[in-house]
Amino acid sequence: MGSLIIKKVIYSGDAYYYASPELNKGINIIVGDNGSGKSTFSYFIEYGLGGKIKPFSKNEDNSKYSLIIEDTNNYVQLDILINDLAYSLKRFIGAQDIFVKHNEEVDSFSLERDKKTAPFTFSDWLLGKLGIPVFELHIGAAHWYFNFSDLFRLLNYDQNTEPRKIYKEPVAENFIADSIIIRKSIFEILLGMSSADYFKKLDAARAALKAKDIAKSLLESFTENHEVSGDTDKLSNRKDFVEKEISVLELQRNDLLKISTRSDDKTGELAEIQSKLVGLELKASQDRIKITNLISEQSKIAILHEGLIQEINQIEKIIFTHEKLDLFAMEICPFCMTEKNVDKGFCICGSKFNDDDYEKFVYNTNEYKDILSHKQKSIKAITLAVETYKEEVKLLTADIQDTDQSIEEYTEKLKKIILTAQFAGNTTRIDELNDRIIKLKDELVQLNFDLRNIDQEQKLKTDFNLKTKAFVQAQNSLKSAKEAYDKNNASTIGLFNEVYSALLAESSYKSITAYIDEDYMPYIDNGVYKANSSEVPKRLMYYFTILSLALQLESVKHPRFLLIDTPEASGIDTDHLNQNLLLLETAIAMGIAASGKEKDYQVILTTGYGKLPEEFEKYIIERFSEKDKNFILKPKTDQSLISKTE
Repeated sequence: MGSLIIKKVIYSGDAYYYASPELNKGINIIVGDNGSGKSTFSYFIEYGLGGKIKPFSKNEDNSKYSLIIEDTNNYVQLDILINDLAYSLKRFIGAQDIFVKHNEEVDSFSLERDKKTAPFTFSDWLLGKLGIPVFELHIGAAHWYFNFSDLFRLLNYDQNTEPRKIYKEPVAENFIADSIIIRKSIFEILLGMSSADYFKKLDAARAALKAKDIAKSLLESFTENHEVSGDTDKLSNRKDFVEKEISVLELQRNDLLKISTRSDDKTGELAEIQSKLVGLELKASQDRIKITNLISEQSKIAILHEGLIQEINQIEKIIFTHEKLDLFAMEICPFCMTEKNVDKGFCICGSKFNDDDYEKFVYNTNEYKDILSHKQKSIKAITLAVETYKEEVKLLTADIQDTDQSIEEYTEKLKKIILTAQFAGNTTRIDELNDRIIKLKDELVQLNFDLRNIDQEQKLKTDFNLKTKAFVQAQNSLKSAKEAYDKNNASTIGLFNEVYSALLAESSYKSITAYIDEDYMPYIDNGVYKANSSEVPKRLMYYFTILSLALQLESVKHPRFLLIDTPEASGIDTDHLNQNLLLLETAIAMGIAASGKEKDYQVILTTGYGKLPEEFEKYIIERFSEKDKNFILKPKTDQSLISKTE
């Protein structure tokens, strides 16, 4: 478990600058009028730690911080301590990398992950120093790397997020970033509840299930679209016999052609034409077999095409009529990954269903839109396949017509040569041999086709059996990890509920019972309605509780750092606000008392004048004032102030 302490906040540009006083371990308070720079101070900290601050972006349409956007050569610098080791972080405005200085050595880390150019990011570096493992999560087809910015959502009580939402608004603006599973994972990581072993095994079980389902689909698709029959040994023996028989017949034919005497020089031409005729007839036979197979494949693809159209229509109806449906694989429960004993052809609820009418995961409406998009892409691919089959049939038909025409032409040539040439040889016997050779070669083509189908089916069966075995092993491994995971986390949740309930009861909320539900969201006094101002202590005590547990438990990964930006929201009055803020000291004292030893921590609070308890006056380190024109950003033209900071 690591600790994060901010020692100094610096902004520097060609036009403006700011240098904070040295911040302390413990509680630090910055007070100021509205618009004087309190929130800017918090922005600098978040930006310097790799966060996205919309007012600092030139691409934002609204709320641009013009003094910073229009400044040049400007950057934010944070002097920090991680486990009492000093580092300096420098990030230029608009840049997507951060320079880290430690012991005169400087490294640069990208904020955006790229497998080729930046596989190791600033977030990876910072989490590593704090003792928090880089955590990955698979959500259906999406793959999520947790960044420090994600965890910062429970380290920063900001004023832009509605208090009822608890978690700070996410940086990424998509449904995955603020999904329940992401929020739960943030809580679990910071509270030390996330078992890397458990989640790796969960991902492995999901991947094994997906691989098994794909193998099953491939096998079923192959058996539905190919006629697989016959015994491999018998077919192989017959193939060997046919190949030998063809060789014998070709030798006999060649011998007969050699001993044939001719009355003129047209005998060689006769043999050449006969050879071409045999080749053309064999090609025409093979092409006709291909056309038959293509027409069969085309028919099956057309059925698949029609089924997919019906499936798309069904998904469109689901999106239109339902916000959320639980559709899942019938073999296992999608949540606990355990097998369900269900009769084949029946749903868990007992209703009869068709195997083609369900999906393998739990989706919401947005995810159904993604599924619909994929299905629509699939139907395009199938439509292309249908057109390809039609084109291949058309080409083969034309090719057969050309071949038949060539056969007629060579047959006419053969007749003319026979009429003008006299042979002592047996031409009837040669024709018989040619007919037998053609028939045997046709049979050989079919034998090879049957053997390939049997071999492909066997490979698919073997692959499916291996994937099924791997899934069973992954499922058993996950079950063991889940039992250990639940057991280890129960005590942490119990302590959280104990501290949270005690703090909230003393707050302006005056709750009777308070605990977190299975999604780690507060459930208070059986859900009885409270005024909007009660949302402030509800959220604030949540953050205080996590800090208290971080001071108490070695297992908690929270870096014992908390940034609170202007908590006077939702119409809360000053007396109630002060009552709630004083509980910060209570939460800290509870954590230190339970652990029995002092630990480094830091709380940075920005608030307005007269909106903090008198007991907190001793923690004030910086004051901004609109009346005194003392704003956070100071013009660099003020040489006296520049000298002072130097």
